[in-house]
Amino acid sequence: MNRSTRWILTLGAAAALLLSGCSQKTPEPGNGGGSQYGTEVPGGISSTGKYTGQDGVSASGIKMVYFSTDRYDVEGDQLQRLMSDMPKIKRLASAGKIRVEGNCDEFGTDEYNHALGLKRAKAVKSILVSNGIPSSRIDVVSYGESNPVCTGHTAPCHAKNRRVEINKGR
Repeated sequence: MNRSTRWILTLGAAAALLLSGCSQKTPEPGNGGGSQYGTEVPGGISSTGKYTGQDGVSASGIKMVYFSTDRYDVEGDQLQRLMSDMPKIKRLASAGKIRVEGNCDEFGTDEYNHALGLKRAKAVKSILVSNGIPSSRIDVVSYGESNPVCTGHTAPCHAKNRRVEINKGR
């Protein structure tokens, strides 16, 4: 083997090693993934990874909206949670701006989680606007994975971080 062939093979092996170190984080089996939409599994999460508890409330006293793994559509039970707080949200919006804050779990790249958090926040904003809250009163922000409410490494903890919070705007 000549010198230039060895050099090319060495560069190729180094590139393969470098690229394999940049793989995306993925959840381990049993961390809330699943295919049967909406069924309950142990730990307070659905088989799609959505938190099913009723305890999540933002700093403004508004119920948090939870999402399935890698999803940004507001499921029926979460739409009911949001609608039950609509009078509070309208009062908050009438007093000034509100902020819809999208959040994610720790799986995926920072860029992916930022984009997913933004999609979640925009989905909730769309519901608020369709229920009479002026778009000009709503700011949307994504924290991606940088604002966890739970830092444990369990499926229920990850599920609590896949959420949107509605708070008073700044």
